[in-house]
Amino acid sequence: MLILTIILLLLAIVSFFIFTVLSRSLAKEGYDTGSRRVKRFRIVIPVVFILILACILIFSGLHIIDSTEIGVVRNFGEIDRQIGSGLNMVNPISETVTIYDLRVHVGNEAFASYTRDAQPLTASIEYQYSLNPAEVLDVAREYGSYEVLETKLANVVQERAKIVFARYSAMTLLENRSNLSTEVAAEVEELEELYHITFSSVIVQDIDFSDAFEQSVEQKMIAEQEALRAEQEKQTAIIQAERDAEVAEIEAQAAIAQAEGEAEAMRITREALQNMPEAYIQQLYLEKWDGKLPTVMAGDGTGILLNPDIANADDLS
Repeated sequence: MLILTIILLLLAIVSFFIFTVLSRSLAKEGYDTGSRRVKRFRIVIPVVFILILACILIFSGLHIIDSTEIGVVRNFGEIDRQIGSGLNMVNPISETVTIYDLRVHVGNEAFASYTRDAQPLTASIEYQYSLNPAEVLDVAREYGSYEVLETKLANVVQERAKIVFARYSAMTLLENRSNLSTEVAAEVEELEELYHITFSSVIVQDIDFSDAFEQSVEQKMIAEQEALRAEQEKQTAIIQAERDAEVAEIEAQAAIAQAEGEAEAMRITREALQNMPEAYIQQLYLEKWDGKLPTVMAGDGTGILLNPDIANADDLS
């Protein structure tokens, strides 16, 4: 803009000088250079250039700032002030405006790193951040442009994530995967004051180890699963053996009880036979008797009634 202004001023001066020289030349040749038309023409041309220059200066000094942006004004290259959203007027000759975006920016970084036990890995991180509006002038003074800030921020975020990865062994890192994003976020949040930004999100999206390590992890998992299955089978066998032992014990106790019962019954029977054999035989008869009185015909046809009372059988006959 400054160059354009200088060019227009030079054109106005040169045009005035050319008409002045031309008027003098024409006067020497006898032309009436003092006529009103020539004088007017000599004045109008520079005025036109000046008016054009004024319009250009006015319109070039107008700056419309969006509500999601902040403008930083430099006066001859030196940072002077910041301007907010809306229509703003600056001096187009000495002042320039640099726009800084206040919206949330998203960064994605993929990098290689190492764990505490020297296992190589590759990781990718997504982080979201935005400028602090009150500190935009500090960003302009320290980093110049937003692009420089983003480049430095990307590098330092990688380094902070590598610090977190280096705290853990490879297996521990896998086991604590759910907490990894939180730890990386806590680490990079320490950069907010230095870079005049606010992080809204930090996510560890992916972690890849070497093929050899992944194969060893897979083999370890298979071995653990087999050991777990063997332990489960062992516990099942133990439970089944205990159950079988309980059943056997119950059956043995039942057999013992049955044998003791039979022995007791035999003892009672023996004692009954020894002490009162007739009563015992009568009891057996009654237990087997179906309630019918049999009739036996013998001799001359006289009926003999058999009484279950065996002890008095001789009296009835």
